[in-house]
Amino acid sequence: MDMSFSIERYKEESRKLDIAGIEWDEVASHPLSKGDLFCLHYMMDIENHVPLYLSHLLVTRACMDPILTAFLACWNYEELWHGENIGRLLNLFGIEFDTQDRIANVRANLGLKNSVSVISTMAGSWMLKDFSAVYLSIGAINELSTLTGYGALIRKSGHPVLKDLLSRIIKDERRHFAFYFNSAKEWLSGNERAQRVDRWMLDRVWVPVGQGVKTQEEVDALALYLFDDEQGEEELLELDAKIGKLPGLAGIKLMSKALYGARERARRDPHWGWRIIEREQWAIAPPRKSPIGHLTGRRTEVEAATS
Repeated sequence: MDMSFSIERYKEESRKLDIAGIEWDEVASHPLSKGDLFCLHYMMDIENHVPLYLSHLLVTRACMDPILTAFLACWNYEELWHGENIGRLLNLFGIEFDTQDRIANVRANLGLKNSVSVISTMAGSWMLKDFSAVYLSIGAINELSTLTGYGALIRKSGHPVLKDLLSRIIKDERRHFAFYFNSAKEWLSGNERAQRVDRWMLDRVWVPVGQGVKTQEEVDALALYLFDDEQGEEELLELDAKIGKLPGLAGIKLMSKALYGARERARRDPHWGWRIIEREQWAIAPPRKSPIGHLTGRRTEVEAATS
């Protein structure tokens, strides 16, 4: 994996996902299992959730760094097209949903959790001088685990059009990982205090990508489907080893620990995780804890027609 990164080149080259030549007409001609569909819904929802993650970061001390904000502006735009195109593939496969309604429903289900999280992240970042080291390390872990997950889904599904789409998304995620990894390495190198803080926070605060938006059981279902075999476990151990190359993080276990935790919960309850996949709960619109119009201020079509 090319670990080099140039912010100037990245700004020049950043663009929406190139989907030229993808054989969209062939999507429905190849099967996708319930597990594949669950993973795609999970991945789409998290890709579409990126603007809320961004809102958390822009109130922290990290936003004072112009290199970081330049990266985040491009990163947010690129991630938008990842979610859009995963949704397009699902629609073409025959899963009917309105993308904007689904995004709004996922956000509505967070209730006050998102606001509380923004406030706590903001306060923590200004109290913690080395917050950026923690954020950059988490960014590296999350981007690497995301592209590893996409690779595992390619292997599991065997769907040629999905392979083409996810392979293109993986190229973006590799650039994102390179930025986070190199930036974290720069911050941590020679900074023992930052290394101690980073290690302590990762061991106690880090959670797999999507946890919080998704429940623990949904996170475990993804881990069990994609990585609960010899090859999958080896991929997660390799991922941990890559992150362990950052100063102060040698020997750290994060993704492999998450898999082992999922296995233990499934051992105690054999239906754990798999029942979500088998019952196709991912395809059901989540209940709205608050009306979308009330949450966003946007008028519904009925309200607009009667006003």
